[in-house]
Parts: sequence; C-alpha cells; structure tokens
Amino acid sequence: MMDISEGNIPAALNRWRELNRSDNYSFNEYATFLMTYEKWPNESKMRSTAEQALDLNNYSPSQAIAFFNKLPPQTNVGKAKYAIILQSGTNNDAAIKYAKQAWRGGTLPDDIEAALLGKFASHLNETDHDARIDKLIWVGATSAATKMLPYASAKNQPIFAARIAIRTNSSDASTRMEQVGAIAITDAGYLGERARYLRNNGSGWAARELLANRQTLSSTPADIENWYEILLTLAREAANDGQYQTAYNIASKVDDAIPMGEEVINQSLGVRDDYTSLTWLAGTIALENLNRPADAVKMFANYGNAAKSPQTRTKGFYWAAKAAKTAGDNATANQFFEQAAAYHDQFYGQLSLEALGRSGPKNGLTPALPHLTQNENSPSVYLAAQISARNGGWKEQTLFLRAIANGADNEQDFLDAFSLSKQLNRPDLAVMAGRNARVEDFSNFINLAFPTISVPYEHQDNFTLIHAITRQESQFDREAISHAGARGLMQLMPATARETSGRIGLSYNLGGLTGDTHYNIQLGSTYIKSMLRYYGGSYPLAVAAYNAGPGNVNKWLRANGDPRTGQIDILTWIERIPIYETKNYVQRVLENAVMYDALNPDKAEIKGPNPLSRYLGKNTPR
Repeated sequence: MMDISEGNIPAALNRWRELNRSDNYSFNEYATFLMTYEKWPNESKMRSTAEQALDLNNYSPSQAIAFFNKLPPQTNVGKAKYAIILQSGTNNDAAIKYAKQAWRGGTLPDDIEAALLGKFASHLNETDHDARIDKLIWVGATSAATKMLPYASAKNQPIFAARIAIRTNSSDASTRMEQVGAIAITDAGYLGERARYLRNNGSGWAARELLANRQTLSSTPADIENWYEILLTLAREAANDGQYQTAYNIASKVDDAIPMGEEVINQSLGVRDDYTSLTWLAGTIALENLNRPADAVKMFANYGNAAKSPQTRTKGFYWAAKAAKTAGDNATANQFFEQAAAYHDQFYGQLSLEALGRSGPKNGLTPALPHLTQNENSPSVYLAAQISARNGGWKEQTLFLRAIANGADNEQDFLDAFSLSKQLNRPDLAVMAGRNARVEDFSNFINLAFPTISVPYEHQDNFTLIHAITRQESQFDREAISHAGARGLMQLMPATARETSGRIGLSYNLGGLTGDTHYNIQLGSTYIKSMLRYYGGSYPLAVAAYNAGPGNVNKWLRANGDPRTGQIDILTWIERIPIYETKNYVQRVLENAVMYDALNPDKAEIKGPNPLSRYLGKNTPR
C-alpha cells in the first residue's frame, strides 16, 4: 500500500470531486489518481471513463501497462486497447488473451475494431468470430453483425443470417426461419429471436410452446442475461394465464445456459438475479400448482446455491426444506434447514432454527476494535472519510463510508470499518459493513452490525421496533433523504410527519426530521404503534403498512386473503406482496426485531422460544 499522509487528502478530495464532475479529463489524469488513491467512491465508474479516454495515438505505454496491471480492464474497449498496447511489447500471450476477450465481447468503436482485427487476425479463429457475431446480435448491433457474416463458420452463418432477419423484421424472416429451423433448434440465439418474434406478432402461445418443449442447448448463449429474460417473460405470462406446466417447463430449464465447469454464483449480478427469479418461479409452481414437491426441492436448492446474499440463500434453503417435508423426506428437509440456520440473523435462517427446535439468536461476544488514528499508514479512503465531512458535507462522507464497507474483504478491514463507525459516530457504516461481512462469510461481527441509539423515554416500550425499522429504513443515517422524500432515521414522509405531529400535540418541524433524532423517533414510533393497533397487533401487516401505506395493505388483503383469519398462511401472504421493496422490507424488519430482542433482552418485545414465528402471529413454525 502506498503511504499517503493526511496532509495530501484535502487536495486529493478536491481532485476526486473534479474528476467525478466531468468525463472529459485525460487518461493520464484519471490513471494518476486511481493508482494513488485506492477504493475511493465511484472507482468503477472512473476506471471505465479512464479506459474510454485512453488515446492510442497519444499515451505513455509504461503508464498504461502499469495502470492495467493494477486495475485490469473492465470494459470491452479497455480490453481491446490493452491488447493492442501489449502486442507492441513482449507480453504476446496476454495480448492474445485480451484480444480474444474483447473480440468476443461485442461492440467496439470502428477504429478499435479495425486495429484489433489488423493486429490479431492470425490469432482470431472461426470460433472467436462466431462468438462475436452471436454477441453482436444479442445486443442488437445487427449492422456490425452483418458486416461480420463473411467470417462466420459455415454451420452458423445461415443461423446468424436468420437471426438478423428476425431482429430487423426483414421481409424474408419467415423464409430464413424455415430454412434453418432443423439445425438451429438447439441454438439459444435463434430460439430467443424466434420466441420474441412470435410473441411480438400475436403468437405468444407458440412462443411459450417453443421454449417449453425445447431440447438442451448445444452451446451457451453469448448473452446469458438476455436469454434468461426471454425465458422469464414467457414463463411469467404462462403462469399468469394458468398454464402452470408450460410455465414450469420454461422456467426450470436454466442450467444449460451456464458454461460447463462454471457455477451460477460466480456469474454477473444480472445473470444471478434472473436465474434466481426463474428457479423461484419454477419452485413455487411445482410446490403450489403441480403438486410436485420433489421437483420444487431441486428448484429451491438451485435458487439458494446461486445466490451470494444471505437473505436469498436462506430463502432458497428454507423453501427447499419445506418442499422436502411436503414430499415426506424429513432427512433432506433437516439438511436444508441446517444450511439456512447457519445465518441466524436472517429471516429464513431464524425460521429454520425454530423448525429444528433450537433457540433463537444469542448475544455473542463482540470482538475488540482497534483504535484508528489518522496516520500515513492508514488507507487513504479512511483518511478521506474522516476529513470529507469538514468541507464536503454529510452526504459526501456517506459515499466514503459506503465505499469502505463495500471494499472490505478481510477480517482486519471489517474491524477497521466498525472502529471508524464508532469514531465518527456513524452507525450506518456499522450496518453497511455488517451486511457485507455476511456476504463475505464473516459471522463474528453480527453484534456490531446492530447498533443502538438513544430512544425518548416515553417510547422505551417500543425500543425493538424503533431499531428494527430504523436499521432497514435509513441504516441509522440521521440525515438520510430518500428519492421519494422520506426523511431521517425512521424515514418519515413530510405529510405523515405533519399529521402525526398534530395527533400527539407537537409542532410540525420539517428540518427536525433530519436535525432532531428524538423528534423523528417520536413520530416514527407513534406511527408504527398506530398501524399495529389498526391491524389488531399483526406485526407483518403493520410493518408492510409503514412501508407501503395501509391502502396498499388493505388491497392485498382483499386480493390474497387475510392471514389473521386463516385464509392464507402468513409466509405465503408476505411472498405474494407484489411490490418487491415492501416484501423485502417486511422480512428485513422482522429479522431485525428478533436480533434486537436477542441482543437487548431487558428491552425485548417478544421473549421466549420461536420469536420470529410469534412476530408472524404464530406460536410455532408450522
């Protein structure tokens, strides 16, 4: 790590602000900053901008190579430029590797494409050209793909031509589809284009049947995410029309799109997100509509194994366990409950603990934190976080805290982040670091990730819900303002705050929502209590109403049934909330409540066994 003294940081902060205000600086200016100041906010965006700014007619080879050695290219054009630079030197193997990646990666500026082909033509084979054309068609770059057709293999050239005709609505699209139908039936690109064509031309049923009855793909698509989104659209439409077997057949055929030897968990976020959406849909259909719980087990297990976030992993494993129990396989069910129960700070992990007959989360030991001081051996991003609030303001410091939390990847990083949180009195950093620690599979910081704040005396009886809601709403960032305009710790909308202030005899103070934490808590606590009374003590309904409003909750009760009267199981009701943010919110707030009860037993809302089940309105996790 480069030694950077505290005295350099104010100037570096000013430079960081300048570089983030415009995309018009030179590669040298971006590279000089990025190589000196590591893991600052917006680093990924600045790297991409630097790669775009690199002028191959005017650059320092040594600087460019040093930059890419430290920060490997992340854009397609960056990979192409790096290959061209390396080809001018002695590292030919690396040059060829990056040239192939860039060539297969899709669109490039005309001059870079020509330069890459000119310098690496002898190293780019038919397989590389086919992969490039495949990618170009997937992203809609049909003109570039058409220009590349002479380079395609004899086998794939007619398939590519048919795909281009379909994508561009060419008059000969139908003819070309007929010509290649037999040889293209296992080609993801062709299947995707044909399904989209059929759907857009009023034959959605035929598109569904095409994908429901397809054979295993002969090769993986160049754009897995795009392929999955086609499957997801048609599977959801089939399910909405009650065509459950068709929907299942479409949604469950997902694994043949992943390259051999690779795991879904290592794919991009977009691919993982679509994969889990498909496997969740297939699992719920198998369990709820087709009476095939054994098939549901596999889909839910795939869902859990594909995810990085603990909340998604535990959800998959819990429902795999529930499906296994339905299938009469208690041994397999317990194995999945065990996997989920390893995350006792997560909603479905807590339910799994209860299903195994174990007590809830414990108040474990808190590791000793180092004392952070501003010195030349501290990472520059820590120094910047400490200094930025002096002249950059609260919001800017928040950007640095988020960068610190997201950049932590070892035990010392997390210890330092929690220490800085206390030093700066920024509990939101502790929440962010704690969440990332769980993703990185560190479980010894859980206590530190649930900070506490001062609660007004008259609201001490609501300690747990205040903290559970605040942790999810603002992560304890007292100056947080959402895009919708919700403000402060408990994220109150001004209209709600004004009405609640009047109800309890307080003067309405807009500035106080972010400037006076006790005022914000008084209003938020009063409002959630009113929702609890309105919904007869139902925590899930009250919490959902706090997030989405009682109007929405009442609409969902009418549409999906009322869990309080036994019309629908409460877990199913929560999972059917149509607004993802609210569904996620309810689960996160309730898991927080269980944790705050466990960590602060003298102030616990619910004491004794099965705490989450009781928050859900049950006595046991049946």
